[in-house]
Amino acid sequence: MRFLAVPAALFALIACAGPEDLSAECATLNDYCASRAKTECTTQVVSQCQAKDISTCVADRTAACLKAVPQGTVYVPTAGPACLKAVAAAYVTATITADALDTISTQCEPIFSGPGAARSPCTVDYDCSTVDGLRCLIAFGETSGKCMAPNMIDEGAPCPGEADICSGAYFCEPKSKVCVALGGDGSQCSPEYQPCMKGFRCPGSIFVTTCQALAAAGNACTTADECASGLCDKATGQSQGVCADQIQLTALDSLCAIYQ
Repeated sequence: MRFLAVPAALFALIACAGPEDLSAECATLNDYCASRAKTECTTQVVSQCQAKDISTCVADRTAACLKAVPQGTVYVPTAGPACLKAVAAAYVTATITADALDTISTQCEPIFSGPGAARSPCTVDYDCSTVDGLRCLIAFGETSGKCMAPNMIDEGAPCPGEADICSGAYFCEPKSKVCVALGGDGSQCSPEYQPCMKGFRCPGSIFVTTCQALAAAGNACTTADECASGLCDKATGQSQGVCADQIQLTALDSLCAIYQ
């Protein structure tokens, strides 16, 4: 694949292209990893993170991409374009948002498909043949499940089937087998029977307790799952950071470590 002399030009091309325009950039796993590396290693990222140079950044990120392929999975070329567009949109500036990172996670997950056929045991989606529409469906309170095609159920409707998944902020209540609302602020919750909606957590306990809001931006954190945004901004080498909705890349920020 051709690498333009001005990385920003390549970035703009990817950001504006439709998924069909990027199919050649994702034809093979090597193509995808090289294209993703070029998309990440923009002039802004290299400058703000104080990476050595663009070519070194691209080489390192390509190698890291190839090394990160989930074991036992196969590459799905048709999923590549949407992933590359999400990456391009996230790195349009040196300010990385939590929403953009979440979009990357969603759009890039289908890049790899696992080996599991229908009803195979699983613990994560990559255990299943996601290219065939299978996901690892784990009943609430369990630690493992089966590879099955999700059957989406409307809120308040019965969910007796083992592949039934409740839509929106609902879950299949284990006893009644009906889609009921996830708990909000102050609602009763249980790690075994009643989960909380996004942005809240049920404190780890075997007893019934109440849903508590995750930390807002600006509050201290040690892991991303403590934050409502899902993003804990840390300096390189530090165990504690602050919850953030967005991060301005600097050479000292942990998000830059992979580019240095």
